[in-house]
Amino acid sequence: MPQALDWLATAEQCFADEYGSLRQGLLTSIFSLVAGVERVFHLDEMEDPGFARLCGSRRCPSRHTVGGWRRHLTWHEVDAFCRRTCPWHLLRNEDALVSFDEHTIPRWTKKFRIGKGYVTTRNKYMRCEKLFCGYDVGSGRFLSVRATPGNWGLQELAVPLLQQVLTQSRPRSLHALFDAGAGKSDAGVRALWDLAAQHANLDVTVRACRYPHRMRDWQQLPSGLFVSVLAPGVCVDAPPKEVRLAETETVLKGEDAEQAIRTIVCREIRPGPKKDRWHPLYTTATQAAEEILPIFRARQNQEQSFRVGVHDLGLNAVPCGYDKESPDRQRPRFHRGPLQMIGWLVALVYNAAADLAESLGKDHFGDHVQTLRRKFFNRPGQLYETPEALIVYLDPFKGQNELQPVIDELNAAQHRLPWLANRRLVMSLTPHREAWAGP
Repeated sequence: MPQALDWLATAEQCFADEYGSLRQGLLTSIFSLVAGVERVFHLDEMEDPGFARLCGSRRCPSRHTVGGWRRHLTWHEVDAFCRRTCPWHLLRNEDALVSFDEHTIPRWTKKFRIGKGYVTTRNKYMRCEKLFCGYDVGSGRFLSVRATPGNWGLQELAVPLLQQVLTQSRPRSLHALFDAGAGKSDAGVRALWDLAAQHANLDVTVRACRYPHRMRDWQQLPSGLFVSVLAPGVCVDAPPKEVRLAETETVLKGEDAEQAIRTIVCREIRPGPKKDRWHPLYTTATQAAEEILPIFRARQNQEQSFRVGVHDLGLNAVPCGYDKESPDRQRPRFHRGPLQMIGWLVALVYNAAADLAESLGKDHFGDHVQTLRRKFFNRPGQLYETPEALIVYLDPFKGQNELQPVIDELNAAQHRLPWLANRRLVMSLTPHREAWAGP
């Protein structure tokens, strides 16, 4: 609730709210994610008074009110909200490790002709839309988001996203990690290297595209250049994998040998008849190859966060970016406002849930949103309204004592709800009944 009140105050400064639906639309979009309401039309089935008060009224919200508010979001207002709510403080004066990647949202429309992109989970090109996100690997939090049509790639947004992090967060040093989508062409790689040359505190590591002519050169490197290291296995008890690392230089298209960029060739040895896997990396960092490899592999945490967003927060159910009222179905307009706004709310709720898990203690560190929802969020209780306060009295449940410090901090902050006549929010736990002595 404290974070939601802050987001609401920020939104009131960013959005015009001509129809008076901002408060209910925003709060419903937030707490639908918290409670696990995946689709907007599921709101018609909600009859819970507690959910209604979370969403800014005494009555449960209507799908028409919330859906109408979402459809009328403009991109420049959404951009302003995203800029003001990005957690740049996580990187301020820190040695930051930031990963940039895209999440592809499949679209099944046949009525509108929208751009296609490659969907990895389905291994094919299909109609889709994309969210490009920055992710702080150190804290495990999303930093920024940008919505685009499905035919955009990471290469088009790599430099703008990286510049935004540099200017807004002002880290002491920044190591940016990119997948191969940022370097599909040598021009994209050179643009990142030119940006790194302009900032002394910036290093960039990009997974190189495995084009056949370059793979032939890398595979023909002398065996004496490779150094064998052990990498963690596929699971906790699995034996370590053998990875052989070699350093070389790659000359980009149309450039001289003096402009060659440092390349780390990773050869993952696979037992039996399986072919070895090759993972070439371009990097501006000066660390040893044995240090660069685990740093780059840490970006997999962002992929895991996308999976949590899909399965726990309905990330693939965010509103469509193409305009369904476009006069030409073959060339529909693209409105990134609703798509980017709800996608960013998913990221904010993910960050807030991670903060809550850390505050609950080491036993809950790393808990996913669905775990917190099952244990703490969706709990029955009683509501009491007085002229001065809204009292939430939770029924007893197993493990409720772990929530006591969080509730004490919430009550001490004395948060007030503007939509309930500025009543103070008070939460309380029901103590467990003492066991009776046996006969």
